[in-house]
Amino acid sequence: MKTISLFTIKVLTIITVCFSLAACDWFDGDNDNSATTTGDETSTGGGGDNGSDDGGDGGGDGGTVSDAPAAPVVTPSYDDWTLTFTWPDVAEATSYQVFEDPDGVSGFSRIGPDLTTNEYVNNISLTERNGARYVVAACNSVGCTDSDEVTLDGLDSGITAVVVSGDTAPGIGSGAVFNDALGTQLRFDTNRLGTIAFLGSTDQTDSSGSLRDGVFRQSAGSGVELVQADDTTLPSSDASYNGFLEVLVAESDQIIFSGILNRQSAGSSTDDVDGLNNEALLRNTAGVTGLIAREGEPGRGGTSFPTMDAGDIYFTENIQGNRLFGSLSIDGAGGVTFKPGSNTDGFEVLDDSPYSVGGAFWTVTGAGQKEQSLRRAVTDLPGNLKPNFFGSKEYDQNPAGQLAFGLAVRNADGTSLPDSSNSGVYVRNADGTFTEAVRETGSSARDSIDDLGSATVRITDNGEVFYLAQRDVSSFGFRGLYTNSVDNSDFTKVVRTDQLFLLEDGSTMEITDFIGGGGAFDVGANDKVAFLANAGAVSDEDTLLFWTNDGANTSIQRYFVEGDPVRGLPDASSVNLDVPSVSPAPRLRLSRDDWAAFQASDESDSSNPRRVLLATSPAGYTRLIVREQQQFAVDGVEYGEVTEILDYRMASAVELVISLRFDRDGIYGLQPDGTFVPSDGKNGIFRVNLCSADEPC
Repeated sequence: MKTISLFTIKVLTIITVCFSLAACDWFDGDNDNSATTTGDETSTGGGGDNGSDDGGDGGGDGGTVSDAPAAPVVTPSYDDWTLTFTWPDVAEATSYQVFEDPDGVSGFSRIGPDLTTNEYVNNISLTERNGARYVVAACNSVGCTDSDEVTLDGLDSGITAVVVSGDTAPGIGSGAVFNDALGTQLRFDTNRLGTIAFLGSTDQTDSSGSLRDGVFRQSAGSGVELVQADDTTLPSSDASYNGFLEVLVAESDQIIFSGILNRQSAGSSTDDVDGLNNEALLRNTAGVTGLIAREGEPGRGGTSFPTMDAGDIYFTENIQGNRLFGSLSIDGAGGVTFKPGSNTDGFEVLDDSPYSVGGAFWTVTGAGQKEQSLRRAVTDLPGNLKPNFFGSKEYDQNPAGQLAFGLAVRNADGTSLPDSSNSGVYVRNADGTFTEAVRETGSSARDSIDDLGSATVRITDNGEVFYLAQRDVSSFGFRGLYTNSVDNSDFTKVVRTDQLFLLEDGSTMEITDFIGGGGAFDVGANDKVAFLANAGAVSDEDTLLFWTNDGANTSIQRYFVEGDPVRGLPDASSVNLDVPSVSPAPRLRLSRDDWAAFQASDESDSSNPRRVLLATSPAGYTRLIVREQQQFAVDGVEYGEVTEILDYRMASAVELVISLRFDRDGIYGLQPDGTFVPSDGKNGIFRVNLCSADEPC
């Protein structure tokens, strides 16, 4: 769209051209800088590359066209995360041109070539085009005529806001709003029903002077509601909550969370709340919160736990800030397993004598039953073995209540096993029995696997185990991904470094390493695993691979390779999968419907690489979810510039939940003059619908 100054400069030229043509329809300039041009004057954005008219593409034989075409009537749509403009044929038009003002203030510029069809597809993310305006010009040899301005209001980006800093915090107090602590890791979770549970800190203070905190939930189609507020009295106690630490939501919609208690009231003798022994584990069922467990002496409000060998014990902590109820895992019925923190002490209830809690797991079932579920040197494992040391990696639990973990083992009589067979991966079943998924036996029988106790383990819905383990060779980079899912075998190699494997399309491939270490893979519903890998050959690119076992055959297919098209990312060839650490957010998540979401880097500007979150469908195409340093807008609401992808989780079969950090004006961090400007932004949690008209649910 031309400015008044450009019009003034060209007016004499236009008059000359009009008289020479003996006919001229004047353009109708208006004060809002939107104009329709006809005759020999090109439309918005100045037509052509330099704001001058190129006269369309010719206009037919013999110059028989006497007038510029009529204005096209343009309809925008947004499917598959690409923006499409369509319009009916315009009489006398021989070509069309498209102009974009990407943010409503930068001005129009030409995008795309001359078109001879009635459609233009723009490969962008709608969240990056808040306030954008578009014009389509119909052209012939006489000139071009602009359409009315087209805005993107009302187009569905597939993204909806759940909660954003500054939103009202229900149930906390009059005028309370959420602050910028939303959405960080361990502060939200979602289940496959689409229920989101999150911890939210607000701008109000409680009776201790701390910011008021709460546990909240939101289901698809409903608003945010309060589950539990702090500054609320603990059941059967005069202590109150001082804040919450971690939250999980079960498939049954029960919400599990841990919290900290305030000191007891002056003169109270009902609690052992002294500033250290003040952690609680709670479960909310159908809106009612109940205490599952609490540290401290039982006689003064603490909870006792049964053990395998010493009666009941209770927990205390000897260092403030240590986590007792950390490293939580949850099953579908709301049962929870935890491994006490390293500075947690245990004491026998009977005589208050010390009890070592190291090397043990405890479980509280959905029905509230407490038990010591694993104990070093005590738990009976298949093969007349007992645990020696639990691995340093995290353990994994499925909705059926099966818990998978790696550990070092020893004989039941306490004697050591040979180094080549002293570790394994095991599953604790819901009925308390144990299954050996695999045990290291050395040599080629187990692909030279070394130290299964330190393997990263995942378990599928139907109990199949996948594990990424180090191989007993010279380089740390020599690792393999293995499973027990084929023919009920205890060992099947999915893929390992420096070995060719066959892809589903009949080609072969070799990888040199797994991108992201233990976070390089995730499992689906049944016998499926996706993983990120460095390609072996120089001509190959890093890739996301998908392995499946259909009960009769196994196969590996490429889900995404660097350079593949990405919907919403104009220059997909710049995508780099092997980016530096993405901690604390995960590298890869796989849904139960085989969608994979993963982090990468957009390096189209080599001096300024930007983290991106992508999602790949089973149909084989990839979409941009969000890109750091983009202006992020949903349904016309501008949230600011994305500064960090905090976390993301798969919800229902084709829904992704993401948390982001924003800066309102995009000015933050180290400045050119050497000063540091803190972020003035906020956080938000959003739902992303991965379906579209062309990718039905």
